[in-house]
Amino acid sequence: MVNTSLFTGLSGLRAHQKYLDVIGNNIANVNTPGFWGSRVTFADLLSFTMSGGSGPHGELGGKNPLQVGLGTSLASIDLNTNQGTFLDTGRPLDVAIQGKGFFTLNDGNRNFYTRVGSFGVDTNRRLVDLRTGLRVLDTDGNVITVPASDTIPAQATTTLTLQGNLPAKVTGPLAEILSSGSPFQQGTAASLSGGTGPFNLSSYNGTKFSVSVDGGTPQTVTIDTSTFANPAAVTAAEIKSMIESQVTGVTVQVSGNSFTLETNHVGSSASLKLENVSGTPLSVLGLSTRFTSGTQTAATASTSLNQLVGNQEDYQAGDRIVISGQDAAGHSIGDTFVFGTGAGQNGTTLGDLVTFLDNLFPDAGVTLASDGTLKVTATDTGESKLALHISDHSTNHGSSTFPSFKVTQEGKGPDTVKTSMDIYDSLGRAHPVTFTFTRTSDREWSLTASVPADQGSVVDGTVDRILFNEDGSFNVVIDGNGNNLSFSWDGLTTTQTINLSMGTSAQFDGLTQMGDKASAAATDQDGYPSGDLLNVSFESNGVLQGFYSNGHTRDLATLRLAVFTNEGGLLKEGDTLFSQSPNSDDPIITQPGTAGAGKIVSGVLENSNVDIAEEFVRLIEAQRGYQANARVITTTDQILAELVNLVR
Repeated sequence: MVNTSLFTGLSGLRAHQKYLDVIGNNIANVNTPGFWGSRVTFADLLSFTMSGGSGPHGELGGKNPLQVGLGTSLASIDLNTNQGTFLDTGRPLDVAIQGKGFFTLNDGNRNFYTRVGSFGVDTNRRLVDLRTGLRVLDTDGNVITVPASDTIPAQATTTLTLQGNLPAKVTGPLAEILSSGSPFQQGTAASLSGGTGPFNLSSYNGTKFSVSVDGGTPQTVTIDTSTFANPAAVTAAEIKSMIESQVTGVTVQVSGNSFTLETNHVGSSASLKLENVSGTPLSVLGLSTRFTSGTQTAATASTSLNQLVGNQEDYQAGDRIVISGQDAAGHSIGDTFVFGTGAGQNGTTLGDLVTFLDNLFPDAGVTLASDGTLKVTATDTGESKLALHISDHSTNHGSSTFPSFKVTQEGKGPDTVKTSMDIYDSLGRAHPVTFTFTRTSDREWSLTASVPADQGSVVDGTVDRILFNEDGSFNVVIDGNGNNLSFSWDGLTTTQTINLSMGTSAQFDGLTQMGDKASAAATDQDGYPSGDLLNVSFESNGVLQGFYSNGHTRDLATLRLAVFTNEGGLLKEGDTLFSQSPNSDDPIITQPGTAGAGKIVSGVLENSNVDIAEEFVRLIEAQRGYQANARVITTTDQILAELVNLVR
């Protein structure tokens, strides 16, 4: 029938009009936050069958059906469920969903669902959708309430964390040591032995020989036979008198009718050298002209003071040695050592002098080292003021040169490392506490806590025996009270106990003992003062967090998200709201980040997902489709007019 094409064109006009309506709606909402655009699909109408067609028969092939379509219809209008871009708003209560899901809103009777998280707070402090006034629900189905003011109560410190390094290099505790500037040495004199008398010097009158003592200027000895009782038979004693009267620095020892020259000095610096000056008197006296010197070794306790290198002349009983100085505390000390073994005399050996000195220092010990060094060691560790000076009294027959004394090891207290941190009581008051680590032995430390007197007192402030492994890792605390400290604060009757966290055994996550640099410190504690609510904001997991003036946060509520099996089956309710339909299935109630729901992005809104360029292309497509269907109708009209004109 001719008029079939009229209705076919009419169906095309109607379908493309709906197409234009959908495109127009998409373009109108290109800037609507959370808007999901739609697309149109067409389907042809039932066709008029003129012939059903036939299969092959004999020598003839088959024929296809003959059908004429009756037009088009609107098959579906589908939602575009793609994610829209985000618009940064800076408002903490503006939120968007990155992924699947819908916010749940309620009007008191039914739930609505939206992708637009433009939220605010009404006069009742309830979280609402600013566009519609609908209330926002949490995961329990309750309306979210945002407090205008809120306070977090104070929390007393219960655990304090200690981390960092305690130095492995030992620098204390050390006792001060005062040592002689040079070791005490014992020595022998340079000596030359003569012949055995009596000596016939009758023909040697006026002859001369020289004696050089300790490398000094030669001293001349002149033989005067008139001084002898019998020049032809001079005794060893007469030889002694002759030499000692003309030479200084030597002593002649006589044994029977033999004699030996010895230097008054002892040690390697003592020497003798004899030479004939006129005649050959040395030969008749049996004296050699070879150079000879003394010897020296480290002095011992049994060494006589007269054998000490530096001794100028042998001490005689009653000679005195003056001692002066300071003890470890800085008090002056002084006394006199009297040489000899008689009553009121203190001894003759270096060991006797060491014993005498040891009795003068009540807070130090005086010892003689194997190398001859005299040491004064303070009994206690820490800073000390030891001083010592030894010298001969001016009334002695001779004098000795004693070494000076100097500090060879400074006294130091024990190795300590200090750190401090404020801890909080149950009222939220901060109390500064100082923690002092003290080395007690190798790989072992103790800790002591102290507080200002005006804050309170320490009930139990010591943790003993903090042990470390050989690799420097923390080992264990061996203390009857464990890792706990106890304090009593002014104004509170209850004692506050704090547990110290020092790390995991055999790990390096707490205290360590390595190297020589200290970095141990109190790094964290779980107490805090009370705080007032300053602001709120959503986290990515949908939790509405409150930020408080004490730096802490509190979870106030969690956004409820609904996930649908078929998002395209939702019913649009206006205001970019959706409601469930039979084909959307029931909502899966969850929270952001779980059960397939997306995460929350705070401070942004989701833009419309309409692609305006695509919509303009579709607009052209719809326009041309509409025009083409209109042309079908006008063409059919013209044919009908020609048909009517046949009967004129």
